[in-house]
Amino acid sequence: MTNKKGTEERILDAALELFSERGFKATTTRAIADRADVNEVTVFRYFESKEKLFLGIVEREAAVRMAIIQMKLEPSDDMVKDLTDIGNYIVKNMLERAGFFRLMVLEVERFPEIWEHIGTVPLAAISKLSQYFEKAKKKGLVRKDIDSETMAISFFSFLFRILVANAFLGRDLFTRAGTEDSMKGFVEIFVNGAAERRV
Repeated sequence: MTNKKGTEERILDAALELFSERGFKATTTRAIADRADVNEVTVFRYFESKEKLFLGIVEREAAVRMAIIQMKLEPSDDMVKDLTDIGNYIVKNMLERAGFFRLMVLEVERFPEIWEHIGTVPLAAISKLSQYFEKAKKKGLVRKDIDSETMAISFFSFLFRILVANAFLGRDLFTRAGTEDSMKGFVEIFVNGAAERRV
């Protein structure tokens, strides 16, 4: 027999898949129950309504924010490696939730309160990156005249583009190489610049 948590997780997973595929309005609780392999009454027992089920998905997905908030970002002398690792970590966490992100963007007009959940992930990532760049400045690794938050926003914008491409196009159409290869290439340009160095 499936335990309560197992059943609840199956319902949430099924709802996320169907809401992402069909949209909130076109998805029935019967379809969710069928996908989760439970009785429709069980869906209502756990969530009372389709709206509460949707908000249950939103609450569960707050985990990505916590993963980013808990990142330990200490600059080493190799900023290319640091930022490549950081970028890959953030992208991995975001891509695991690409379906959720697409759903939230499509349904934010119907559920305006979900914006506080969507917006917290970019803000948390930018805050952590700003702290990293501030520490890097203190170590003499970054120019002191560049604003740390501007650097963080610039860096995060590349990561966010990967998420948007995957969420809405199914893959990143803008890079030929894999995400990790393109990440390292981007970071090298971000850290070292594109201009030829002249002696």
